[in-house]
Amino acid sequence: MDQLMFKIKNYIYKHHLIDKGDCILVGLSGGPDSVFLLHVLDAFRESVGYSLYALHVHHGIRGDEADRDMEFSRNLCEKWNIPFKVVYVDAPGYAKEKGLSLEEAARILRYEAFEAERQAISMERALESDGICKIAVAHHLDDQAETVLHNMVRGSGIRGLSGMEPRRGFIIRPLLSTKREYILRKLKDNGISYVIDSTNLDTQYTRNHIRTGILPELREINPEAAVHIAHTAELLREADDYFMKLAADYVDRYGVNDVREISIETTELKTYPELVRQYVMMELVRRLGTPLKDWGSVHFRDLDKLIHGPGNSHLDLPYKMSADYRKKRLILRINQEIISVKRRKNNGGACESSDSGRAD
Repeated sequence: MDQLMFKIKNYIYKHHLIDKGDCILVGLSGGPDSVFLLHVLDAFRESVGYSLYALHVHHGIRGDEADRDMEFSRNLCEKWNIPFKVVYVDAPGYAKEKGLSLEEAARILRYEAFEAERQAISMERALESDGICKIAVAHHLDDQAETVLHNMVRGSGIRGLSGMEPRRGFIIRPLLSTKREYILRKLKDNGISYVIDSTNLDTQYTRNHIRTGILPELREINPEAAVHIAHTAELLREADDYFMKLAADYVDRYGVNDVREISIETTELKTYPELVRQYVMMELVRRLGTPLKDWGSVHFRDLDKLIHGPGNSHLDLPYKMSADYRKKRLILRINQEIISVKRRKNNGGACESSDSGRAD
């Protein structure tokens, strides 16, 4: 086993990504990263003792090029004797229906397809193994650096700047410590072919601009720029974990909630540093089951202004949520519809939320 493969295998063990008896579903696009991931996991599956599957998601875009990618992925899996499946989704239709960018719609549908297939495989294997079925995606070290930079310019806090996790739920990222240049070199050395998605070269997408423009300039300053950014993300992830636990403990002590509403007394909360207050507010949102993806620092700053205001104030928030400050209590609730501006003014609210500065 060469040095790169040894490093990846150690990374898998260090973060407990794969155990004996697991089944691993690889998201296979046909591009170099996912092809290399499939190659790596195929090489390790006998020694570690897991089963391997591949899923290709056809997004209904890019016409003949997408069909080419699908057939390439199918032929590769036939050659390597890996069970393969294609799922067709309508990303353009979903983007129009939900008011999303095409890129975001494709991402959502792709992960929904991964999870549906993961569950199907789990049911098929229920009597065969006690292992867990997981989804392996091919994000690498340079992707991590892109994510951190992308989140930074969007106004993310510590959570966004901590980047992607090696494992989150059933999703694993075995290549997160691997440079893309090593991936491409290894594919070339082994004579393994792949396809290129032409949209990855389109700089109208922010990530592509970071990948093709900003990161290369940073590497001119320091060739190891992506490595240092990724390492900083690891340190920030540890800090994020600490503050999340601190916030959860605080809400356990002082929070009162039901299905659609949660409230907390703010007298002690206002004595904490602003960063801690923000994490407590994130915990309140999380306990209502609301995704934090479209929440940015601007929303939490507005909440902070609310609890430092005169009281009897109202604030509209993402996902049809609202916040009220009454009798020294911050009350967050999920509404059937967004509260009107007229009602907000009638309630004496002086703060308004903004959709800018989104965070993961």
